[in-house]
Amino acid sequence: MNDIPTGPGYNIALPVTNALAILALIAQPIMIIPVHSDDVSDSAVFPTRPVRMAPRAAIATTRADGAIFLESTAKLADYPESWNIKLRDWAAAVPDRVLLTEPDGDDKRRAITYAETLDAVRHIGEGLLALGLDQDKPLAILAENSIDCAMVTLAALWVGIPASPISPAYALKATEYSKLQAVFAALGPGGLYIADGNRYGAAVAGAFPANLPVISSGAGVPDRETISLASLRATPFGPREAAANAAVTGDTVAKILFTSGSSGAPKPVIQPHGMLAANRQQNAQAYAFMLEEPPVMVDWLPWHHTFGGNNNFGFALWCGGTFHIDPAIPGDGNIARSVALLSEHPPSFYLNTPGGFTGLIAQLASNTGFRQLFFSRLKLIQYGGAVLPLHLWRGLDDLAVAATGTRILIVSGLGSTECGPTPVQSSWEQHRQPEAGLPLADVQAKLVPTQGTWELRLRGPCITPGYWRRPDLTAAAFDENGFFLTGDAVKPVQPENFAHGLLFDGRISDNFKLSSGTWVQAPKLRTHLINALAPLLKDAVITGPNRDDLGAIGFPDMAFIRQLAGESYDDTDILFAPELRGWIIERLQALARDARGSSERIVRLALEIEAPSIDNGELTDKGVAAARMVIARRAAVIDALHGDRPDPRFFVI
Repeated sequence: MNDIPTGPGYNIALPVTNALAILALIAQPIMIIPVHSDDVSDSAVFPTRPVRMAPRAAIATTRADGAIFLESTAKLADYPESWNIKLRDWAAAVPDRVLLTEPDGDDKRRAITYAETLDAVRHIGEGLLALGLDQDKPLAILAENSIDCAMVTLAALWVGIPASPISPAYALKATEYSKLQAVFAALGPGGLYIADGNRYGAAVAGAFPANLPVISSGAGVPDRETISLASLRATPFGPREAAANAAVTGDTVAKILFTSGSSGAPKPVIQPHGMLAANRQQNAQAYAFMLEEPPVMVDWLPWHHTFGGNNNFGFALWCGGTFHIDPAIPGDGNIARSVALLSEHPPSFYLNTPGGFTGLIAQLASNTGFRQLFFSRLKLIQYGGAVLPLHLWRGLDDLAVAATGTRILIVSGLGSTECGPTPVQSSWEQHRQPEAGLPLADVQAKLVPTQGTWELRLRGPCITPGYWRRPDLTAAAFDENGFFLTGDAVKPVQPENFAHGLLFDGRISDNFKLSSGTWVQAPKLRTHLINALAPLLKDAVITGPNRDDLGAIGFPDMAFIRQLAGESYDDTDILFAPELRGWIIERLQALARDARGSSERIVRLALEIEAPSIDNGELTDKGVAAARMVIARRAAVIDALHGDRPDPRFFVI
């Protein structure tokens, strides 16, 4: 195949439309065309690569009050009550199998086996106990993904010390440390682990008291006594470590993980060992091939977030797999490092966010050799963090077919930091819809009708018992039957047939009413808008509470805007470029024609060149815009957008 550059929002046109011509497809050049072209052969007609997954298995019951109870008919198999037991068992069964690798200088990787991991965990665990940490004195962690970070985290879990990974952005991307100070106040840690004192020293000095023990893998914190991780690694372990490990049960707190802040201030979620163990077993049963074939994973998603730290890393540990740490974060300009790592270690199971897939698709489309390697043994793709836009979904399908003649099954689920993280999961063909799936084994869902949709509530062994030292938050998080109030909205894939599966339908808290009293499901409209204007928008927030019509604030991909507008414009006048305005208005009009009334018709759009950030409070830990914060901070923009005489820079149809 020819190597032709592409970019987000462009797809590979398939020159055939039936499976009999697959060989011809693979032999022909790739043609890059815009997403909105109508003459593109659709890769959806091709089959998916065979992979063993759990079948749909659920029963739905309607109660007298109108609520629907939905639960899996699958049985949860017996499972160890903690990750500790899995680590011990894999270290005994496959001691020389690599658990983790990470960058180690130019073109080199450091690796650690299961046996080496267990040995390091026992030594470090003894050292943590010697510092006085215990169930009431957690270990705060400020570090990017690394072998050392994994060893410290697993060591804390091993000896019954709650580990609390904190977003590095609170220390490295912020210019003041209010969020970090709030996290410390909520957590009350007995110690702090940092990756390096040179990088994290200012944040430590600005947010943590001088008497808090600090452990560092690298340099010490200036003007502060710092304990080296190497010294803990050299601590001889003995009866104290063994007794602490033996005392760990399913009820012992394993982690205290802070929510991302997408629905308010970050909250400290209690995650017992049994909760983490149950959810890994539930998900492993859904992805049945994982129990037969230890996964090979390449992943960048941060471990302070439940998707990366519990789901992704947890999958590798639970199933005896190998996890290659990808140091390149989407958007940091280092995607070449990801390409090299994925080429060297083609994954069997790949997970990412929509933002991460954007850059990956461009590389896969422009590099034939990388494309062939990436898809060579890939069994499953999972997306999370946000709904996967259609142009990205189609791009992945097109590229997989071009490389292998088949699509790769793409699935997702629904959950949160409080839920393990994924108690609701799909394991079947989603047909490019945001399917949440069905409750996993031993999970019960209660669906309560509200605002024209269904509020999802959950109960089961993977659900948190509450929030760390916040009984008020805990009391408000559960209903009278002990179901956790997720705040998520769902609807059935098939009308009135809830047992067939659920579709994600947004966040209840993001919905609002127009002045007419009509409910607006804002998250769903956000997805429609991003799809309709793909690949223009990186993110968007729907506006219009108590107003006559709907609008949106969009955060654009400036590279794509310049491509449309031409190079003769600068940022002060580029929004007035005729080519850009025509392109956007045409798509807004098409979106409005498909709307079913005022609650779905977006007629106003403001493009904001200033993007959401940690510092301005508009960016969540997941890297998505926090709608309530954007609306509050940009109130003047919204007032102008919905005014009688909108500013000429806005787009109004």
